[in-house]
Amino acid sequence: MRSVLTISIPEDKKKDLERRAKKAGKTVSAYVVSVLEMEKQMISEDELVAIVKEGMREHKAGKTKLLKSLKDLT
Repeated sequence: MRSVLTISIPEDKKKDLERRAKKAGKTVSAYVVSVLEMEKQMISEDELVAIVKEGMREHKAGKTKLLKSLKDLT
């Protein structure tokens, strides 16, 4: 089921949104939906900070390995 959402944005932002949608070959509605779906896949700043802190803890605990090349990953 679809519903209608009305938003107010400045004219320059509206034109930018329409330009981006056209470039993507989508309607403005489809473009906004696709951007929302992409945003769901993105990692949050808090999640990124937590991952980095965990990596730093592992490094200090000696659980990391210095690689000389990408071949060392296998």
